Amino acid sequence: MTHIEREVKIKLFSPPLSVLLTKLKNKYTFLGEESQKDIYYNSPVRDFRQTDEALRIRKSNGKIELTYKGPKISSQSKSRLEINVEISNLEDMDRILQNLGFKKVIELEKTRWNFKVNNYTISLDSVKGLGDFLEIEGIDVDEKNLLNFVNNFLSENEIKGESTLKSYLELLVEKIEKTNSDPN
Repeated sequence: MTHIEREVKIKLFSPPLSVLLTKLKNKYTFLGEESQKDIYYNSPVRDFRQTDEALRIRKSNGKIELTYKGPKISSQSKSRLEINVEISNLEDMDRILQNLGFKKVIELEKTRWNFKVNNYTISLDSVKGLGDFLEIEGIDVDEKNLLNFVNNFLSENEIKGESTLKSYLELLVEKIEKTNSDPN
């Protein structure tokens, strides 16, 4: 499936994830909890860090998808082309990619709780090694409408945090590089 994904990602400061999770469950349609494992790859012919692309295999509650994400197309939200293909075997897809020259970059694990509010998906994420985040996503929605919804949602639910256009992959790679370069 191909679409334009528009999302806003916020590193949560307050309230704590457990409090926010309870609040959202009492207020909105709860879609469920997911345990996700993502394996990210880099291309043998171009550096995805330079081109702002991503290729990953995601295993989530038994479902496996190969996803390509194109370069970001906005400076206000994390908007980009996204193509997802369901696959049946993670190990075989991993072998195919590696035999074609793709290199594993990093593995990322998170627990995600999803909610539906109007035309938006609200996700609370606890990301191993990074902390807690809120993502608000709209598929093929107008960016202005998304940003207005996000501002109202944050205010209405008294959520404080810091917005970022970086992916979890970018944030984790930055953290690892900082740790490796820190002489202490």
